[in-house]
Amino acid sequence: MSSYHLIGHRLCPYVQRVAMVLAQNGIAHKRTDIALDAKPDWFLALSPTGNVPVLVVDDERTLFEAAAICQYLEAITGKKPCGADAYDLALAQAVIAIGDKLLSLTADLIYRDLSESSVDATMHQIHKQMSIVSDLISPQALDTDTDLSMLDIVFATVFRPFALIAVGLNRDLFAGFPGLRGWASDLAKHETVRNAVPTTYYQELHEFIACKDGYLANRLRMIPQDSIVLATAKSVM
Repeated sequence: MSSYHLIGHRLCPYVQRVAMVLAQNGIAHKRTDIALDAKPDWFLALSPTGNVPVLVVDDERTLFEAAAICQYLEAITGKKPCGADAYDLALAQAVIAIGDKLLSLTADLIYRDLSESSVDATMHQIHKQMSIVSDLISPQALDTDTDLSMLDIVFATVFRPFALIAVGLNRDLFAGFPGLRGWASDLAKHETVRNAVPTTYYQELHEFIACKDGYLANRLRMIPQDSIVLATAKSVM
C-alpha cells in the first residue's frame, strides 16, 4: 500500500482542496504544515515551484499543483471528479477555471490592493466572475453527508474567505447571487469542508491578512477579534 504525505499551509485554499479529496476518499496520509514566509530548505528541495501543496508518494515521488494532485488522487480511487457525462465534466472543468480566477482575485485583495479604488476594481471583477458562474450552473442542495464533486470542493475554498472579506470591507460578495449564497452556505456546513481547516480558521486568517500592507489589512486591523468571530460564524449557520 502506498504512503502519502501532504505538505501545505493551514490557510491555503489549494491545500484545502487536496485535503478534502484525501478525506472524502478515505486516503490515509501524513500532514505537515509550513510557514509560507519561512519555507524550510527540505521543502524547497521537494517543490519545483516552491509553492504548496506538495504530495510525497511512498517517500520518494513528488507531485505538485493542487489540480494535478487531485486528479491523481481521483484516478487511484477509480472515481471521476464530476460525473460520467462528458459534457458535464467539461463544463465543470471550465467553471473550476473561473473558480481559480476568483481565488486569484481574492489574493489581489489580500496582497496587492493598496487603495480603495484598487479594491473597487477587484470587487468589480469578482462580481463579474460570480455572475458568469451564476449563469452557468444551478447548484443542488447538499446534505451534510453527500459526497462532494470537484466543483463543490473548489468553490468551497473560493467561498470560504468571503465571510471575513465581507466584514473587512463591509460589502456583501453574494449580493445578487442567491443561488451561490445558498451553495456556499451548504458547503460551509459540510463535514469534509469544515474539517479541511482549523477550527480557528477565521481568527488565523484575520491575523494573516492584518499583518499585510493592503487596504483590506488596514480595515481588518481596526476590527476586534471577537467581532470577527461573531460575524464569520454566520457563514456556517
